[in-house]
Amino acid sequence: MEKLPPGFLSLGSESAEFSFPDLLGTHRTPPQLPDEIIEEILLCIPPDDHDEHLLYVALVCKRWACLLASRGFRRRYRERHRTPLLLGFLGNLIDTGGYARFIPTRAFRPVHPDRHDYRAHDARHGRVLLNRIARCGDVFQGVEAALIVWDPITDDQWPLPPLQRDQPVHNWTAAVLCATAGVGTCDHLDCLPGDFHVVFVGIDDKEMFASVYSSDSATWSEATSANLPHDQLNEAVLPALAGNALYLVFRMGMTMLKYDLATKVMSVLPIPISWYLRRVVPMAMDDGGLGLAEVDMQSNLILWSMEVSADGDVENWVVSRQIDLRTLLPAHALAFCVVAVADAVGVIFVYTDDGVYTFNLNSGQVTKVFSYGFYDVIPFVSFYTPVLRAALDR
Repeated sequence: MEKLPPGFLSLGSESAEFSFPDLLGTHRTPPQLPDEIIEEILLCIPPDDHDEHLLYVALVCKRWACLLASRGFRRRYRERHRTPLLLGFLGNLIDTGGYARFIPTRAFRPVHPDRHDYRAHDARHGRVLLNRIARCGDVFQGVEAALIVWDPITDDQWPLPPLQRDQPVHNWTAAVLCATAGVGTCDHLDCLPGDFHVVFVGIDDKEMFASVYSSDSATWSEATSANLPHDQLNEAVLPALAGNALYLVFRMGMTMLKYDLATKVMSVLPIPISWYLRRVVPMAMDDGGLGLAEVDMQSNLILWSMEVSADGDVENWVVSRQIDLRTLLPAHALAFCVVAVADAVGVIFVYTDDGVYTFNLNSGQVTKVFSYGFYDVIPFVSFYTPVLRAALDR
Protein backbone atom coordinates (compact mmCIF):
# COMPACT_ATOMS: atom_id res chain seq x y z
CA MET A 1 0.00 0.00 0.00
CA GLU A 2 1.27 3.41 -0.89
CA LYS A 3 2.70 5.25 2.05
CA LEU A 4 0.85 8.47 2.97
CA PRO A 5 2.44 11.66 4.19
CA PRO A 6 2.72 12.12 7.94
CA GLY A 7 -0.55 13.23 9.59
CA PHE A 8 -2.94 11.49 7.12
CA LEU A 9 -5.12 8.54 8.13
CA SER A 10 -5.32 5.53 5.90
CA LEU A 11 -8.72 4.86 4.24
CA GLY A 12 -7.68 1.43 3.08
CA SER A 13 -8.76 -1.97 4.30
CA GLU A 14 -6.78 -1.69 7.48
CA SER A 15 -8.81 -0.14 10.29
CA ALA A 16 -7.58 3.00 11.94
CA GLU A 17 -8.34 3.45 15.62
CA PHE A 18 -8.75 6.99 16.92
CA SER A 19 -10.91 8.83 19.47
CA PHE A 20 -11.76 12.36 20.52
CA PRO A 21 -10.88 13.48 24.02
CA ASP A 22 -13.81 13.68 26.52
CA LEU A 23 -13.65 17.42 27.01
CA LEU A 24 -16.97 17.67 28.92
CA GLY A 25 -16.54 14.58 31.04
CA THR A 26 -19.14 11.91 31.58
CA HIS A 27 -22.76 13.10 30.87
CA ARG A 28 -24.70 13.43 34.08
CA THR A 29 -28.21 14.58 34.97
CA PRO A 30 -27.92 17.84 36.91
CA PRO A 31 -29.06 17.56 40.52
CA GLN A 32 -32.59 18.75 41.31
CA LEU A 33 -33.03 21.95 43.24
CA PRO A 34 -34.46 21.42 46.72
CA ASP A 35 -38.11 22.37 47.17
CA GLU A 36 -37.07 25.12 49.58
CA ILE A 37 -35.04 26.92 46.89
CA ILE A 38 -37.76 26.52 44.25
CA GLU A 39 -40.30 27.88 46.70
CA GLU A 40 -38.15 30.93 47.47
CA ILE A 41 -37.87 31.68 43.74
CA LEU A 42 -41.62 31.37 43.18
CA LEU A 43 -42.38 33.54 46.18
CA CYS A 44 -40.67 36.45 44.41
CA ILE A 45 -43.23 36.54 41.58
CA PRO A 46 -45.33 39.69 42.17
CA PRO A 47 -49.09 39.28 42.71
CA ASP A 48 -49.99 41.23 39.56
CA ASP A 49 -48.26 38.59 37.43
CA HIS A 50 -48.59 35.42 39.45
CA ASP A 51 -51.90 34.08 38.13
CA GLU A 52 -50.41 33.64 34.64
CA HIS A 53 -46.80 32.78 35.48
CA LEU A 54 -47.58 30.25 38.21
CA LEU A 55 -49.96 28.58 35.80
CA TYR A 56 -47.00 27.89 33.50
CA VAL A 57 -44.93 26.70 36.46
CA ALA A 58 -47.63 24.17 37.36
CA LEU A 59 -47.28 22.62 33.90
CA VAL A 60 -43.54 21.96 34.23
CA CYS A 61 -43.94 18.82 36.32
CA LYS A 62 -46.18 17.23 38.90
CA ARG A 63 -43.66 17.98 41.65
CA TRP A 64 -43.88 21.72 41.03
CA ALA A 65 -47.65 21.60 40.67
CA CYS A 66 -47.96 19.86 44.05
CA LEU A 67 -45.67 22.48 45.57
CA LEU A 68 -47.89 25.30 44.31
CA ALA A 69 -51.01 23.50 45.51
CA SER A 70 -49.71 23.05 49.05
CA ARG A 71 -51.32 25.13 51.75
CA GLY A 72 -47.88 25.99 53.13
CA PHE A 73 -46.80 27.70 49.90
CA ARG A 74 -50.07 29.58 49.58
CA ARG A 75 -49.77 30.82 53.15
CA ARG A 76 -46.16 31.98 52.68
CA TYR A 77 -47.04 33.72 49.40
CA ARG A 78 -49.87 35.63 51.04
CA GLU A 79 -47.74 36.54 54.05
CA ARG A 80 -45.05 37.98 51.79
CA HIS A 81 -47.32 40.01 49.50
CA ARG A 82 -50.35 40.45 51.80
CA THR A 83 -52.55 42.04 49.12
CA PRO A 84 -55.42 39.99 47.68
CA LEU A 85 -56.59 40.38 44.10
CA LEU A 86 -59.77 41.65 42.53
CA LEU A 87 -60.51 38.43 40.64
CA GLY A 88 -63.80 39.71 39.26
CA PHE A 89 -67.29 40.65 40.32
CA LEU A 90 -70.76 39.20 40.32
CA GLY A 91 -73.45 41.02 38.40
CA ASN A 92 -77.13 40.36 39.00
CA LEU A 93 -78.36 40.38 35.43
CA ILE A 94 -81.64 41.87 34.25
CA ASP A 95 -82.23 40.29 30.83
CA THR A 96 -81.65 36.63 31.77
CA GLY A 97 -84.78 35.86 33.76
CA GLY A 98 -82.82 36.49 36.92
CA TYR A 99 -79.45 35.04 37.86
CA ALA A 100 -76.00 36.11 38.97
CA ARG A 101 -73.01 35.93 36.62
CA PHE A 102 -69.33 36.02 37.56
CA ILE A 103 -67.50 38.58 35.40
CA PRO A 104 -63.72 37.95 35.55
CA THR A 105 -61.19 40.76 35.67
CA ARG A 106 -58.17 38.40 35.70
CA ALA A 107 -57.28 34.92 34.44
CA PHE A 108 -59.36 33.15 37.10
CA ARG A 109 -62.58 31.50 35.89
CA PRO A 110 -64.99 29.70 38.24
CA VAL A 111 -66.28 26.28 37.25
CA HIS A 112 -69.86 27.59 37.20
CA PRO A 113 -69.80 31.33 36.43
CA ASP A 114 -73.59 31.54 36.06
CA ARG A 115 -75.66 30.95 39.19
CA HIS A 116 -79.10 30.30 37.76
CA ASP A 117 -82.06 31.25 39.96
CA TYR A 118 -79.75 32.93 42.47
CA ARG A 119 -78.99 36.55 43.27
CA ALA A 120 -75.58 37.55 44.59
CA HIS A 121 -75.96 39.54 47.77
CA ASP A 122 -72.52 39.99 49.34
CA ALA A 123 -68.91 38.78 49.09
CA ARG A 124 -66.08 38.91 51.58
CA HIS A 125 -63.02 36.89 52.66
CA GLY A 126 -63.22 34.62 49.59
CA ARG A 127 -66.89 33.71 49.95
CA VAL A 128 -70.09 34.83 48.21
CA LEU A 129 -73.55 35.04 49.76
CA LEU A 130 -76.39 34.09 47.41
CA ASN A 131 -80.13 33.91 47.86
CA ARG A 132 -82.53 32.00 45.66
CA ILE A 133 -84.92 33.93 43.44
CA ALA A 134 -88.53 32.74 43.54
CA ARG A 135 -89.81 32.09 40.04
CA CYS A 136 -93.47 31.82 39.06
CA GLY A 137 -94.96 28.91 40.97
CA ASP A 138 -92.10 28.63 43.47
CA VAL A 139 -93.03 29.16 47.09
CA PHE A 140 -90.42 29.90 49.75
CA GLN A 141 -90.94 30.40 53.46
CA GLY A 142 -88.99 33.60 52.99
CA VAL A 143 -85.85 34.84 51.30
CA GLU A 144 -83.84 33.98 54.40
CA ALA A 145 -84.86 30.33 53.85
CA ALA A 146 -82.96 30.21 50.56
CA LEU A 147 -79.48 31.50 51.45
CA ILE A 148 -76.28 29.71 50.46
CA VAL A 149 -72.59 30.55 50.81
CA TRP A 150 -70.44 29.79 47.75
CA ASP A 151 -66.68 29.58 47.24
CA PRO A 152 -66.10 30.44 43.54
CA ILE A 153 -62.53 29.08 43.59
CA THR A 154 -63.33 25.58 44.89
CA ASP A 155 -67.00 25.64 43.77
CA ASP A 156 -68.03 24.42 47.24
CA GLN A 157 -71.31 25.72 48.60
CA TRP A 158 -73.10 25.54 51.94
CA PRO A 159 -76.90 25.91 52.15
CA LEU A 160 -78.10 27.72 55.27
CA PRO A 161 -81.07 26.49 57.31
CA PRO A 162 -84.19 28.69 57.43
CA LEU A 163 -84.24 31.53 59.93
CA GLN A 164 -87.25 30.94 62.18
CA ARG A 165 -89.43 34.05 62.56
CA ASP A 166 -93.03 34.51 63.68
CA GLN A 167 -93.46 37.63 61.55
CA PRO A 168 -92.88 37.89 57.77
CA VAL A 169 -89.72 39.81 56.88
CA HIS A 170 -90.47 42.83 54.69
CA ASN A 171 -86.99 44.25 54.22
CA TRP A 172 -83.57 42.72 54.83
CA THR A 173 -79.90 42.62 53.98
CA ALA A 174 -77.07 40.29 54.95
CA ALA A 175 -73.29 39.95 54.96
CA VAL A 176 -70.86 37.01 54.90
CA LEU A 177 -67.53 37.19 56.70
CA CYS A 178 -64.81 35.16 58.37
CA ALA A 179 -65.92 33.76 61.73
CA THR A 180 -63.20 35.68 63.59
CA ALA A 181 -63.75 39.04 61.87
CA GLY A 182 -65.43 40.52 64.93
CA VAL A 183 -62.65 39.65 67.38
CA GLY A 184 -59.68 40.53 65.18
CA THR A 185 -57.81 37.23 65.56
CA CYS A 186 -57.56 36.49 61.81
CA ASP A 187 -55.46 38.32 59.23
CA HIS A 188 -57.66 36.81 56.46
CA LEU A 189 -54.58 35.61 54.59
CA ASP A 190 -55.52 31.96 54.95
CA CYS A 191 -58.97 31.74 56.55
CA LEU A 192 -60.25 29.51 53.75
CA PRO A 193 -61.41 26.81 54.30
CA GLY A 194 -62.41 27.98 57.77
CA ASP A 195 -65.59 28.79 59.60
CA PHE A 196 -67.72 31.70 58.47
CA HIS A 197 -70.60 33.80 59.76
CA VAL A 198 -73.61 35.28 57.98
CA VAL A 199 -75.12 38.36 59.61
CA PHE A 200 -78.79 38.81 58.71
CA VAL A 201 -80.54 42.11 59.49
CA GLY A 202 -84.27 42.35 58.79
CA ILE A 203 -87.34 44.47 59.43
CA ASP A 204 -90.78 43.02 60.13
CA ASP A 205 -94.03 44.54 61.42
CA LYS A 206 -92.77 44.80 64.99
CA GLU A 207 -89.05 45.46 65.04
CA MET A 208 -85.68 45.54 63.38
CA PHE A 209 -83.68 42.45 64.28
CA ALA A 210 -80.32 40.79 63.64
CA SER A 211 -79.27 37.16 63.78
CA VAL A 212 -75.93 35.48 63.04
CA TYR A 213 -75.45 32.11 61.38
CA SER A 214 -72.33 30.15 62.37
CA SER A 215 -70.96 27.44 60.08
CA ASP A 216 -69.28 25.88 63.11
CA SER A 217 -72.57 25.08 64.86
CA ALA A 218 -74.72 25.21 61.68
CA THR A 219 -77.32 27.24 63.59
CA TRP A 220 -78.69 30.77 63.78
CA SER A 221 -78.10 32.75 66.96
CA GLU A 222 -80.88 34.18 69.06
CA ALA A 223 -81.99 37.43 67.45
CA THR A 224 -81.21 40.81 68.94
CA SER A 225 -83.70 43.60 68.26
CA ALA A 226 -84.01 47.37 68.01
CA ASN A 227 -86.81 49.86 67.50
CA LEU A 228 -88.33 50.13 64.06
CA PRO A 229 -86.50 52.76 62.00
CA HIS A 230 -88.41 55.33 59.96
CA ASP A 231 -86.70 53.97 56.86
CA GLN A 232 -85.87 50.79 54.96
CA LEU A 233 -82.52 49.06 54.57
CA ASN A 234 -80.96 49.66 51.16
CA GLU A 235 -80.33 46.08 50.03
CA ALA A 236 -78.71 47.33 46.79
CA VAL A 237 -75.77 48.83 48.72
CA LEU A 238 -73.24 46.33 50.07
CA PRO A 239 -72.49 46.33 53.80
CA ALA A 240 -69.03 47.51 54.85
CA LEU A 241 -66.83 45.87 57.48
CA ALA A 242 -64.75 48.44 59.36
CA GLY A 243 -63.12 47.54 62.65
CA ASN A 244 -65.38 45.18 64.56
CA ALA A 245 -68.65 46.44 63.07
CA LEU A 246 -70.79 46.12 59.98
CA TYR A 247 -72.32 49.26 58.46
CA LEU A 248 -75.50 49.22 56.37
CA VAL A 249 -77.11 52.17 54.61
CA PHE A 250 -80.81 53.10 54.78
CA ARG A 251 -82.66 53.97 51.58
CA MET A 252 -83.18 57.68 52.25
CA GLY A 253 -79.42 58.14 52.41
CA MET A 254 -79.47 60.18 55.63
CA THR A 255 -78.56 57.52 58.21
CA MET A 256 -76.82 54.16 58.42
CA LEU A 257 -77.01 51.19 60.74
CA LYS A 258 -74.03 50.04 62.78
CA TYR A 259 -74.02 46.41 63.94
CA ASP A 260 -71.32 45.68 66.51
CA LEU A 261 -70.05 42.15 65.89
CA ALA A 262 -68.79 41.75 69.45
CA THR A 263 -71.72 43.15 71.46
CA LYS A 264 -74.48 42.40 68.88
CA VAL A 265 -75.82 45.93 69.49
CA MET A 266 -77.45 47.92 66.67
CA SER A 267 -77.30 51.71 66.53
CA VAL A 268 -78.21 54.36 63.94
CA LEU A 269 -75.55 56.85 62.81
CA PRO A 270 -75.91 60.10 60.84
CA ILE A 271 -74.17 60.54 57.50
CA PRO A 272 -73.35 63.79 55.64
CA ILE A 273 -76.48 65.61 54.50
CA SER A 274 -76.72 66.72 50.87
CA TRP A 275 -79.30 68.80 49.03
CA TYR A 276 -79.42 66.35 46.12
CA LEU A 277 -80.53 62.73 46.04
CA ARG A 278 -77.49 60.51 45.87
CA ARG A 279 -76.24 57.03 46.57
CA VAL A 280 -73.61 56.67 49.28
CA VAL A 281 -71.64 53.46 49.73
CA PRO A 282 -69.86 52.67 53.03
CA MET A 283 -66.25 51.49 52.90
CA ALA A 284 -63.31 50.72 55.16
CA MET A 285 -60.55 53.32 55.02
CA ASP A 286 -56.81 52.58 55.00
CA ASP A 287 -56.57 53.35 58.72
CA GLY A 288 -59.35 50.87 59.51
CA GLY A 289 -61.95 53.56 60.11
CA LEU A 290 -65.26 54.05 58.33
CA GLY A 291 -65.64 56.03 55.14
CA LEU A 292 -68.23 56.79 52.48
CA ALA A 293 -67.96 57.05 48.70
CA GLU A 294 -70.31 58.97 46.44
CA VAL A 295 -70.45 60.82 43.11
CA ASP A 296 -71.82 64.36 43.20
CA MET A 297 -73.71 66.32 40.54
CA GLN A 298 -70.46 67.46 38.88
CA SER A 299 -69.13 63.88 38.47
CA ASN A 300 -66.70 64.28 41.34
CA LEU A 301 -65.88 61.13 43.28
CA ILE A 302 -65.97 62.17 46.94
CA LEU A 303 -64.54 60.12 49.78
CA TRP A 304 -65.75 60.94 53.29
CA SER A 305 -63.99 59.91 56.50
CA MET A 306 -65.75 59.59 59.85
CA GLU A 307 -64.19 61.21 62.90
CA VAL A 308 -65.15 59.67 66.23
CA SER A 309 -64.75 60.71 69.85
CA ALA A 310 -62.96 58.74 72.55
CA ASP A 311 -66.32 57.18 73.42
CA GLY A 312 -66.87 56.05 69.82
CA ASP A 313 -69.55 58.62 69.01
CA VAL A 314 -69.61 60.27 65.58
CA GLU A 315 -68.15 63.76 65.90
CA ASN A 316 -67.86 64.80 62.29
CA TRP A 317 -67.62 63.74 58.66
CA VAL A 318 -64.78 65.25 56.62
CA VAL A 319 -63.94 65.02 52.92
CA SER A 320 -60.69 63.08 52.74
CA ARG A 321 -60.35 63.05 48.96
CA GLN A 322 -62.08 64.41 45.87
CA ILE A 323 -61.41 63.22 42.30
CA ASP A 324 -62.80 64.85 39.16
CA LEU A 325 -63.91 61.84 37.11
CA ARG A 326 -64.51 64.01 34.04
CA THR A 327 -60.74 64.21 33.54
CA LEU A 328 -60.36 60.42 33.76
CA LEU A 329 -63.41 58.95 32.06
CA PRO A 330 -64.08 59.13 28.30
CA ALA A 331 -65.96 62.25 27.23
CA HIS A 332 -69.13 60.26 26.52
CA ALA A 333 -69.10 58.50 29.92
CA LEU A 334 -70.96 60.66 32.41
CA ALA A 335 -70.57 59.34 35.96
CA PHE A 336 -73.85 58.77 37.79
CA CYS A 337 -73.11 56.99 41.06
CA VAL A 338 -70.88 54.63 42.99
CA VAL A 339 -72.09 51.05 42.53
CA ALA A 340 -69.73 49.19 44.86
CA VAL A 341 -66.38 49.43 46.64
CA ALA A 342 -63.68 46.76 46.87
CA ASP A 343 -61.97 48.47 49.79
CA ALA A 344 -59.47 45.63 50.36
CA VAL A 345 -57.76 46.55 47.07
CA GLY A 346 -58.75 50.23 46.80
CA VAL A 347 -61.05 49.88 43.78
CA ILE A 348 -64.34 51.74 43.31
CA PHE A 349 -67.00 50.72 40.78
CA VAL A 350 -68.70 53.70 39.14
CA TYR A 351 -71.87 53.52 37.05
CA THR A 352 -71.89 55.78 33.97
CA ASP A 353 -74.10 56.18 30.92
CA ASP A 354 -71.47 54.11 29.06
CA GLY A 355 -71.44 51.17 31.47
CA VAL A 356 -69.46 50.36 34.62
CA TYR A 357 -65.91 51.61 35.16
CA THR A 358 -63.47 50.83 37.94
CA PHE A 359 -61.28 53.51 39.50
CA ASN A 360 -58.14 52.42 41.36
CA LEU A 361 -57.53 54.75 44.28
CA ASN A 362 -53.84 53.83 44.42
CA SER A 363 -52.84 54.01 40.75
CA GLY A 364 -55.56 56.30 39.38
CA GLN A 365 -56.23 53.78 36.59
CA VAL A 366 -59.72 53.75 35.07
CA THR A 367 -61.01 50.63 33.32
CA LYS A 368 -64.32 49.79 31.69
CA VAL A 369 -65.44 46.39 32.99
CA PHE A 370 -69.06 45.95 31.89
CA SER A 371 -71.88 47.44 29.87
CA TYR A 372 -75.53 47.56 30.82
CA GLY A 373 -77.85 44.72 31.78
CA PHE A 374 -77.54 44.29 35.56
CA TYR A 375 -78.81 45.90 38.72
CA ASP A 376 -76.11 45.00 41.28
CA VAL A 377 -72.32 44.63 41.38
CA ILE A 378 -70.62 42.54 44.06
CA PRO A 379 -66.78 42.62 43.89
CA PHE A 380 -64.97 39.33 44.56
CA VAL A 381 -61.58 39.83 46.20
CA SER A 382 -59.46 36.86 47.21
CA PHE A 383 -56.07 35.21 46.99
CA TYR A 384 -55.73 32.72 44.16
CA THR A 385 -52.91 30.35 43.24
CA PRO A 386 -53.77 28.67 39.92
CA VAL A 387 -52.72 25.04 39.53
CA LEU A 388 -53.96 22.98 36.63
CA ARG A 389 -55.75 19.85 37.80
CA ALA A 390 -54.31 18.07 34.78
CA ALA A 391 -50.81 18.82 36.06
CA LEU A 392 -51.62 17.26 39.43
CA ASP A 393 -53.17 14.19 37.81
CA ARG A 394 -50.23 13.40 35.53
